[in-house]
Amino acid sequence: MLRLPSARNAVISNGRRSCPFPIGNLALTLTQKPATNSKRVSHYSTRCADENGAHLPGIKDAIESNPYLRHLSSRYDMARKLCMEDSERFTTTHAHQRFQPSSQDIFPNTELRLSKVRTYGFDYDYTLARYTDKLPETIYTMIRDVLVNKLLYPPALKALKYDSTFAIRGISYDKETGWLFKLDSNYNIAMDTIHYGREPLRDLEEVYTLHNGPHVAPAYVKGQLNQLNDLYSIPEATMLADIIQYFTEHNIPFHPRYLAEDIRTAGEYIHKGDGISLSPLHKTIMSNIGDYLERAPELLQILESLKREGKRLFLLTNSGYDYVNTGLTYLFNTKDWRDVFDVVIVGARKPSWYMSHRPFRLVPTGRGGTSVKPWALVDHFEDGQVYSGGNLMSFTSITGYSDRNVMYFGDHLYSDLRDPSIQKGWMTGAIVSELKHELSVIHTPEYRQCVSYIQLIEKILKHSQQETRSPEFMRLPAEEKERFRQLLDVGRLERRRTRWRLRDSFNTNFGSVFRTEKYPSLFATKIKSFANVYTADLSNLGAYTSDFIFYPKRITQAHESRLPEVDDLLEDILNS
Repeated sequence: MLRLPSARNAVISNGRRSCPFPIGNLALTLTQKPATNSKRVSHYSTRCADENGAHLPGIKDAIESNPYLRHLSSRYDMARKLCMEDSERFTTTHAHQRFQPSSQDIFPNTELRLSKVRTYGFDYDYTLARYTDKLPETIYTMIRDVLVNKLLYPPALKALKYDSTFAIRGISYDKETGWLFKLDSNYNIAMDTIHYGREPLRDLEEVYTLHNGPHVAPAYVKGQLNQLNDLYSIPEATMLADIIQYFTEHNIPFHPRYLAEDIRTAGEYIHKGDGISLSPLHKTIMSNIGDYLERAPELLQILESLKREGKRLFLLTNSGYDYVNTGLTYLFNTKDWRDVFDVVIVGARKPSWYMSHRPFRLVPTGRGGTSVKPWALVDHFEDGQVYSGGNLMSFTSITGYSDRNVMYFGDHLYSDLRDPSIQKGWMTGAIVSELKHELSVIHTPEYRQCVSYIQLIEKILKHSQQETRSPEFMRLPAEEKERFRQLLDVGRLERRRTRWRLRDSFNTNFGSVFRTEKYPSLFATKIKSFANVYTADLSNLGAYTSDFIFYPKRITQAHESRLPEVDDLLEDILNS
């Protein structure tokens, strides 16, 4: 009796993984081949070939004579025709373009009333500051050179070049195995994202041996994984992969933990330097400011509008004053940018800032003449002055800002969002610049076709499985039952193949920042937990009035009935 291999353990022969079985009048052959940028074990192409039905003798006759096989085969055909062959159905006209999310939108995780916000706070890097694509390339190059020049790594590594298409934010690095991968909301590894160096992991059984399955225990996550959650970590992830690839190809022994520590040390050096003078990275950016920053005069206008409405504004950043001053002067096209903020805090050392007892100190900026004493006690904030260090408790005590009326915007899950929301109940807004790319993919007809096709296949599989419980099905010969189960497996493989196609439309190595194959990514889950709202760019705040109320999307639970499409109903109301 023919038995269909599972998707994970299918037998490979001569580089091909075959599972021929008709879907209606077509037979699928899933053939393994390398992806364009890597030898991806889990990457497949699908070819329809009617003659492959010969691998299952008599199957066409069985479909004609067996109503269960015939109906399931017909349903597969209908799903493909409706979703994959009718592209017009999925154009923006048919998809209610009026209600399509935009990269100019702010997306709520909780209900949020802007009228309740009395104080707005902002991070600098990747929040107020919009960096160009040149920055991650520079970070990669500088880390590489520190590794070679100061940490004695092979000089040949200087030939490495930054690949901006390899990594995404939110992936994890395993310090014991050297694997890079994405976790989902349940701390399960997305198996089709595991990379060792630049190559997908070939033997997935290694994962099952280490973790007894794809799930990673919390203790292992805490002790062995580096979670690469900020935009600075994307060149770090690429460097990890590139050096592991080089070491592997040249048979150079190494420990993944030491490699991660050395790259992190090099990254901290270029960001912080000696702690007194400007860091190497900041010097480079400041000397070529127009290459690294995009001007944003509209942000200054938004801040000034908030001030006119009586809102209090503060800047809270880990970066130093000279660097921030140069950047905001360029971004806002004025040297008087400090006047828009009630309080300016630099060198904050987040996330420890939220829990520490480190005092504030005054930063010499030229205002106040030579009377500024940076070692003096700070027990109040003066207009126009800049402060460094400090802590959340002292900040609240000095300013008198009520925790429940403060909203803080930043890009980092832990430095900007987690502790202020958990420790003090601040409202928080996450800046997730990747939304621009993610939404550009989501809006394509091809994406909507694939998602609809997957959902339709899942419903067909659910309905068809329930039919196997009927008395009529139970009376079928064992061979016919087995063929029906094989045909169910073909649908499951088609579902898996379409999911791979969706993944590759975002990033061919790690997929979407927000999703894994089945669930939200761990990064997306943290954004939902720690941020009241999220958006692609801070300037989007200017499109909302100060009394605007954000309403989160209702999440339908598995046990709840499907309601009429609200967009359809709203369309009728608006057009009436």
